[in-house]
Amino acid sequence: MTMDIVPLQVATDIGPSWKLTWDIPNWPNRHYHVDKTILQDCGQEARKALQHLIDEAQAKNPLGPPLKNLARAGAELRDAIFLGAGQEAAEAEFVREQLPPEIGLWHLLITLDERIYIPWGLAYDGDPDLLPDSPAQILPQLYQGFWCLKYSVCTLHSVLDPRGLLKPRNNDEVQMLRIINKSCWDAAEQAVPDGEKAFFNGVWKRSQAPITTSEEFFKAWKQWHNDLDLLYLYCHANGTKLALSGTDEISTTKFLMNVRHDAHHTRPVCLVFLNGCQTAIGADRGGFMEATGNTGFCGFIGTEAKIPDLFAMRFAADFFGHLLYGGMTVVEIMDKLRHQHFPLSLVYSACCHPQFRIKRAKSAPAALPTRNLSYEPLQAARLL
Repeated sequence: MTMDIVPLQVATDIGPSWKLTWDIPNWPNRHYHVDKTILQDCGQEARKALQHLIDEAQAKNPLGPPLKNLARAGAELRDAIFLGAGQEAAEAEFVREQLPPEIGLWHLLITLDERIYIPWGLAYDGDPDLLPDSPAQILPQLYQGFWCLKYSVCTLHSVLDPRGLLKPRNNDEVQMLRIINKSCWDAAEQAVPDGEKAFFNGVWKRSQAPITTSEEFFKAWKQWHNDLDLLYLYCHANGTKLALSGTDEISTTKFLMNVRHDAHHTRPVCLVFLNGCQTAIGADRGGFMEATGNTGFCGFIGTEAKIPDLFAMRFAADFFGHLLYGGMTVVEIMDKLRHQHFPLSLVYSACCHPQFRIKRAKSAPAALPTRNLSYEPLQAARLL
């Protein structure tokens, strides 16, 4: 079965609307406008429902009801995506009718203008009321209507230059910076199960020693940025700030001013993983989509809600294990992890180029774990 890469471009426009342009198979350049306020409101409701799911998981309550509620919010988001304005309603409905009922036929690649932050992967195809309230098992196959599962959604800033992706780096060439909130890292690291410690420690072999302050980070960036493939931050966060301690914060402005490449930098491209609360939600004045969409970057992995520290730490270790030692692209890794760690894996969005990859290493440091982190201990100290 061949998967079609379907581009969707979302552009700001004059007035209260955004322009959506689809290049669907056999029907290129199908476009219409949507009310941005309606779309933003529906996106916010989907994020609220996602947060409720995470909170219920932390409380060890049944996850069937909050998942059904999230699917309802996702269905409203999907409706808002196809709510064409005025006379364009028919064009929007035409595009909607082209969506395949089967999974694995489309890979949806969404390019975005600045200041557009919608959780596209949480949109839901199908009738949520048909979902059971209390399924015997929470299996991703039952919830394939979520776009991140059905279409392997990736989003990226429209100014991204992907030329560096044409020559992926060998594992033994990879350079990685790891920036951490030390108190958060230490608490979560101590809670990593003994049986995973060999794997967990092996993941960071391509990383420099962990960095714990913004001053140290910016100095290291100046030294390493022209040869850097991966940038990983594990810390408290929101849509516009990263907190390495109670007083040491990196705003999106500071990130843009200090973490950038030379104007003609093409290789290697740098993938960023912002592992903290709500790093993908952005704000009216900007977000990390723009900050990681400049020259030399290929975007970031981010979160749509607040996340427990231990779950976040172990999920990222799995991600880097596949990336550094499996030869897989980002879209392949995220598809695998979204299914393996369902449903809490829904919190992660791939706001990056889907084809970023590292060439396969000769051997991995330890076997990749196969457990579902949604049903493992989630928290060591607090939410990130």
